[in-house]
Amino acid sequence: MEPVQINKAKRSVPSIEWDVQSPSPWREYVEVLGIIAAVTIFGWFLPLSDQAIGQIYLLVVILLCLRVGRWPVLFAAVVSAVTWNFVFIPPRMSFSVLSFDNSVLLGIYFVVALITGQLTARIRAQQRYEKLRQQRATALFHLTRELAGARTLDEAAETALRQANKLFSARTALLFVGEKGTLEPHPASSLSLGEQDHSIAEWVLKNGREAGRLTETFSTAEALFLPLRAGAMLGVFVLLLPAASAPLAADQREFIAGFATQTALLVEREQLREAREREKFFAESDRLHRTLLDSVSHELKTPLSVLRAAGEKLDTDDVKKRTGLVAEIRTATSRLDHLVANLLNQTRLESGGLRPQLDWCDARDIINAARRAVGEALAGRPLKTEIPDELPLFLADAPLMEQVIANLLLNAALHTPSGGPIHIVTGLEGQPARVFIRVSDCGPGLPQELRANLFQKFSRGPSARAGGLGLGLSIVRGFMLAQGGEVLAGDNPGGGASFTVYLPYSSHEGVPNDES
Repeated sequence: MEPVQINKAKRSVPSIEWDVQSPSPWREYVEVLGIIAAVTIFGWFLPLSDQAIGQIYLLVVILLCLRVGRWPVLFAAVVSAVTWNFVFIPPRMSFSVLSFDNSVLLGIYFVVALITGQLTARIRAQQRYEKLRQQRATALFHLTRELAGARTLDEAAETALRQANKLFSARTALLFVGEKGTLEPHPASSLSLGEQDHSIAEWVLKNGREAGRLTETFSTAEALFLPLRAGAMLGVFVLLLPAASAPLAADQREFIAGFATQTALLVEREQLREAREREKFFAESDRLHRTLLDSVSHELKTPLSVLRAAGEKLDTDDVKKRTGLVAEIRTATSRLDHLVANLLNQTRLESGGLRPQLDWCDARDIINAARRAVGEALAGRPLKTEIPDELPLFLADAPLMEQVIANLLLNAALHTPSGGPIHIVTGLEGQPARVFIRVSDCGPGLPQELRANLFQKFSRGPSARAGGLGLGLSIVRGFMLAQGGEVLAGDNPGGGASFTVYLPYSSHEGVPNDES
């Protein structure tokens, strides 16, 4: 598997400084020699006694404790004592037997050097360790913050790997348990694993223990393998440190293990979230399935009952009664046809099989065809249309637009009381210009609690009449989106509801002239 390059610009933390020892002890010895030499040259020209010069040397040794380690401090004490004896104690430029006072001063030299060197070394080491602890705490904080913002398991794993690469100055890999129970490396891993590495990772997954470099198991391996465990085994985290890195201290191993634990918690959280999403999806699918079955069975039951009853009575010799039965059969058949058409249209939308065929259309032809398709559903409800004479042709899929307008007319007829008018207005508006067709009724209007789910499947108002599955407006929206348009719902100023469909408008000068 080739390493994946990660170019996302996200916050990352600086790499951890693993070495807590003095970076260059030889530099400290050179620094000690330079300072002692400078003090010696400076003291040569001072009119001070040898004991005063000794006190200056002692002060210098104490001050050096703030800069160098305990062994360079002890070295400074020895060098300064020898230099003090040779250069300043009479006779100068020769070694002489020290007096009692000078011997006490020399003894103090070494005691002070040992005590201050030891204390300073502890303080400096503690300071370095505190710095590392702060870096590691900051690193875990950054990791937690980045992972909390991840929206998917892949994004979270990519974040963890990117942080680990930067944090440890290493190459890393995450292996998750796949559907078949085998370990599968995440594509964002920067470390390619060989066959032997996969075998070690399988062992770590099975036994729940770390292995590889710096461990007692598979110690000859180049990488360190850590289990991702959060209640259950979720995978393996693989870390390949630089070849020149020193053996890790206990707290460094603990930090790497903490990083792996944090990553495991992330994986568990994301898996639980995805499981909840799947459960929610299945529950919603099951609910929609039951709703569809209940609605279809209910809506099909009425027209089928009418057809059965009318068919049983159709052999009557009463012409008037037979005519009424035929009318009932036509109405029931039309209702069945409308239900089946809506189900088929909804299936076309959800399967992605809808491919609009855009052509130049006339609003008058579309509205007239939709009106004929609705048929007797508009009986007793006057239909008023306002189509400007100058309204140009526009690009649309004529059959889809006919079904859109027909569904809006049926919806208006269902909510308009007998004798109430239905109003259709067309025209151009907006900049850039859009063609609109608005269907308004004079019914009870749109309930506030229904507006948010108005164009969803099986959405029906509490006062909706029998005769539909709640798919009409959902199909209208799907057909309009497929043509690059949209549909908006609003209130009719005269009372009732208003639905407006919009389509992009472009000039039609290129349409062939039928008269030529």
